[in-house]
Amino acid sequence: MSLRSRCLRALVFAGILALVGMGISLGTARAALPATTRLVLQRAGRYMPTDLYLRRGDTVALRNSDARLTHHAFIEADRFTFDAGTQEPGAETRLTLAEPGDFVIQCGIHPKMKLTLHVE
Repeated sequence: MSLRSRCLRALVFAGILALVGMGISLGTARAALPATTRLVLQRAGRYMPTDLYLRRGDTVALRNSDARLTHHAFIEADRFTFDAGTQEPGAETRLTLAEPGDFVIQCGIHPKMKLTLHVE
């Protein structure tokens, strides 16, 4: 093993020791990040944004920001389902994501409305 490889290994090992010394294990470093809430607007027959990248535990807030249109957000997936029911203008529904994977939120009233959630 070259001197450069040994130095690199020593630096990586020192970094791991520093993390452990701070009480952070490698397996939980990502889990320690706080969950977030992301706002998605339902407006003019679209979701805004149309794609979201999230972590498990994050929440999506679906807000109907149309002045006159009603929406009906839902997910039909193998591992879970979600149905917001009828959302009148100004209504907001929240969904906390516990499953990893890609999921599509659709609107039961406006079939072209789609929001893809990418949950890691």
